[in-house]
Amino acid sequence: MTIGDDFPAVLAAAQAGDRRSIERIYRDVAPLVTGYVRANGARDPDDVASEVFISMVTALGQFSGEERQFRSWLLTIAHRRLVDSMRRQGRRREDPVPDEQLGRAAALGDGEAEALARLRSRGIVDAMADLTDDQRAVLTLRVLADLPVKEVAAILGRPESAVKALLRRAVAAMERRLGPLDASEGQFF
Repeated sequence: MTIGDDFPAVLAAAQAGDRRSIERIYRDVAPLVTGYVRANGARDPDDVASEVFISMVTALGQFSGEERQFRSWLLTIAHRRLVDSMRRQGRRREDPVPDEQLGRAAALGDGEAEALARLRSRGIVDAMADLTDDQRAVLTLRVLADLPVKEVAAILGRPESAVKALLRRAVAAMERRLGPLDASEGQFF
């Protein structure tokens, strides 16, 4: 879902501090950001996503560009906050309680819980967990965010050739686990 033709006006109003416009942007991109950080192994995706949105609101006045560029800019912030979160986890060893014991699935919105259940039933969640961190990041940015390779490379700070190689390896690993991926089914490409 995108804001579309209204994006320039919504962005301008949000940059001027209009709460409704900020909320409209948030509602539009929140699933994308949360999905990205969740798919890339954030221990607490909602916490990381909230850091992303705090950063977004703080820096919103400095952004200029179209909606697609905005999404790339926001996913760059999300990637950086994800890396920060993982570094903190590495310094602070924790023994978290599994989500199932906390009733986490019940706390998710109906649509989100249903989508995760569908992905789990297809084995996609487990297959993604077997990818390297870099492969998972490239795959989620390319597929979930529907970004071109050039933008994925910019977000991750890697050459396009490296992103293409990581994407090929990620798709090959997913196909080994799940079987051939068919673009017509809309799973990945």
